[in-house]
Amino acid sequence: MKNLVIIGAGGFGREMFAAAGEAVGFGSDFSVAGFLDDNPAALDRFDSYPPVLGGIAGYEIKDDDVFITAIGSVGVRKKCVEAIESRGGRFVSVVHRTATVGPNVEIGEGSFIAPNATLTADVKIGRHSCVFHNSSVGHDSVLGDFTHVYAQCAIGGSVVMEECSVVYPGAVVTPRRRIGAGAVVGALSSVFTDVAPGVTVYGNPASILE
Repeated sequence: MKNLVIIGAGGFGREMFAAAGEAVGFGSDFSVAGFLDDNPAALDRFDSYPPVLGGIAGYEIKDDDVFITAIGSVGVRKKCVEAIESRGGRFVSVVHRTATVGPNVEIGEGSFIAPNATLTADVKIGRHSCVFHNSSVGHDSVLGDFTHVYAQCAIGGSVVMEECSVVYPGAVVTPRRRIGAGAVVGALSSVFTDVAPGVTVYGNPASILE
């Protein structure tokens, strides 16, 4: 059995711990060993969590370790992944047992599929990406590496989210739209047209936030 190490002991890390304990493979393929965080006191105010094992840079990777990141910033998330992978660390995906994963769905390593998320059919999720609680991703959609779909979002069919793009809670992306690399869709927004790389859009209909 592998020892799962969660990178990040903040709020997302604590959510990841809860989800990992109810994920596919918990107790047979992996157990949770603890957290990595540069703040050794990150969990001092909280009970019933495994320990902070150390900081990211100084942690000595063991043969049975596997990793998952729990960091909200996609840029910081990417740097942490690179720091672990450069030292031979391996990442696994965490898929909650209540998630609906349809036929021909591909989920890249290091990705997180949260409770009650839905990936309908022929969806491709890249590496180190997240689909959060109660969000749905429609058929034939492709989410690139390091993308985040936050809670209660609806991603229509045949949507493409390029690397490091983010859709915040409650947003709707209509079918066949493309969200460019590094773009951000604000909370509760409705996207009816393609979003250019690197821009932030907000509203209904979503427009560029000045």
